[in-house]
Amino acid sequence: MDSEDAPEVADPVEALNASVDRPEGPWVMPREYDIGGVRWFSDASRELARALHPLLAQVTREELAEGPPPQTAGAPLPEEASSLYRPMAIRHEWTVSIEDVAAFNRDQFLADLYALADSMGGQMVRGMLEHISAVTEEHGNTIDAGGRDFFDVVAETLETIEMTFDDEGHPNLTIVMHPDQAEKLRDKQPTPEQEARLDAILERRKEEWLVSRRRRDLP
Repeated sequence: MDSEDAPEVADPVEALNASVDRPEGPWVMPREYDIGGVRWFSDASRELARALHPLLAQVTREELAEGPPPQTAGAPLPEEASSLYRPMAIRHEWTVSIEDVAAFNRDQFLADLYALADSMGGQMVRGMLEHISAVTEEHGNTIDAGGRDFFDVVAETLETIEMTFDDEGHPNLTIVMHPDQAEKLRDKQPTPEQEARLDAILERRKEEWLVSRRRRDLP
């Protein structure tokens, strides 16, 4: 029932609009600003992730004009799918405070961007190593190092993997291991016999690589 004595209640939307200092004319942001912001954010997070994770920085990037369709999480891959390609799911939660946005808190934004890049880079490195392990297991290209000398395992590995060399003749190789294992091997040195074997293998593999380049068909 209406009453003449009832207090007048303001529309909450109108009250909110009245409390905000809005320009009299329409406010428009050029599309170029939006595109530039997204591009900067993408490039900044990617390059920061590569700076925080050196192993990721060693991986070259290739752009595909057309790739395989995205797979549903947990769904089996088609039989014709190559094991060399696997999708990688990366997830990071970023919570934004409205107070920080209103205050243009750039320090908090940069700290959140750092956390995003570190999380993204770490997940990519783990996914990459898991993928390499899965492919090598599938093709039987693994070596059992249990109870064996480290440099003997390295020598056997150099005999089996594909290798390339830089312009100065140095092998393009990166050894990845758990930090605890790396600490155990920090002061370990090869014996003279092991060092001679490693040098001979590298020299032979370099000659094989150079021969393969000389025989490469010209475009």
